[in-house]
Amino acid sequence: MNEIKLLKGLLHPSIYFYQLRESEILKGYSKTIITLFLVSMLIFGLNASFGWGTVPLSKELTSLSPLDFEVHKFYFLLGRILLGLLYAAVILFIPSLLFWTLSEAEFKKIVVVQGITLLILLLEKFTYLPFLTFMSLNWYSSPFALGIIGQALTENDWLKYFLGSISLFKIWAAFIQFKGLKWLTGKKNGVLLLWVAVINLLFWSITAFLAYIDFSILV
Repeated sequence: MNEIKLLKGLLHPSIYFYQLRESEILKGYSKTIITLFLVSMLIFGLNASFGWGTVPLSKELTSLSPLDFEVHKFYFLLGRILLGLLYAAVILFIPSLLFWTLSEAEFKKIVVVQGITLLILLLEKFTYLPFLTFMSLNWYSSPFALGIIGQALTENDWLKYFLGSISLFKIWAAFIQFKGLKWLTGKKNGVLLLWVAVINLLFWSITAFLAYIDFSILV
């Protein structure tokens, strides 16, 4: 039996993933998943309360009456909280399903690996808050990402968003995916690197596309 401790997996991935592979019972699985959903909703809601993601709506909000403005703020906050729920579900289950179909690893154990990945990505989203509040920087201008370099090199918006999606946190998350799949599947390094690279490039491309059509801050 292995008690799910995501922070242990974050700090000591090799030890934790070995224990995860050998375990037959995952203690606290449902509780951990629910907690991740709640944390994701909290971070999305917190960032929304500080104005994160309001750029596409700013022009419309300035023309509203005080009552309509408060109503729009409420629905916007509610939408961001629900987006946090959707974001957690996508990160936890979509890559897990893809990795599961390509291997013989147990689905729940892959979800645990993705839980650690989600923890890293939520930490990244939390770092956006001080950058937005004190420096008025959007997510794709984070100093932890390649977006700033992209903005200096190209005028192509999609490419700037794509490079902004590639950050130290994303690389860290990809490393955790690789380590987890290595222990759970026993596949060769080249195969695993291909899996992880394709999945992450796909997600980064979709993020850039959504930002390009003004569905910003879905990264």
